[in-house]
Amino acid sequence: MFRPGAPLEEIEQDVEAVIQRLVAELDTTAQRDPHRHGAGDRAYIKAFSDARANSDTDQVSLLATAVTRPQLAESLLYLNRTLDSQDLDPREPAGLIGIVVRLAMDGLWVSDILDSTRFSEAQRRRITDLLTRLTYVDDARLEQLLDGLTPGGSAPSAAQAAPGERRPR
Repeated sequence: MFRPGAPLEEIEQDVEAVIQRLVAELDTTAQRDPHRHGAGDRAYIKAFSDARANSDTDQVSLLATAVTRPQLAESLLYLNRTLDSQDLDPREPAGLIGIVVRLAMDGLWVSDILDSTRFSEAQRRRITDLLTRLTYVDDARLEQLLDGLTPGGSAPSAAQAAPGERRPR
């Protein structure tokens, strides 16, 4: 990805190109998913599930450059903001799951970069399998799950909670 001694401008162009390819890949993967609900989140899981598998990119350099020069990650930031905006729509309570899934995958990706031995392949598969299964949860199923977690089922629904209001645990 980066040639040794490359000038900063070249590295920045490489990072921007990698991120643009990633965003295009996410879109293509989501479009191919036969189940529309949660397709974008499943594509995100696939793309970020294992930093070690992405050997064609220098993950540490990518992360460092994106953090210090966020303008280079504009297309990914835009994609996440668009998805977040859709997922926070109060008419789509299960959309919050998409945000949780993407945040979890971001955390797993960074964890892989910092300590690639933290999770075994089997453990990583358990994590990503659970996150993938969550992407299929629709609004009705989310309400059932949340009611099952609340004693007496009396807590406000995800759709009824005011913005910024936390559901009782």
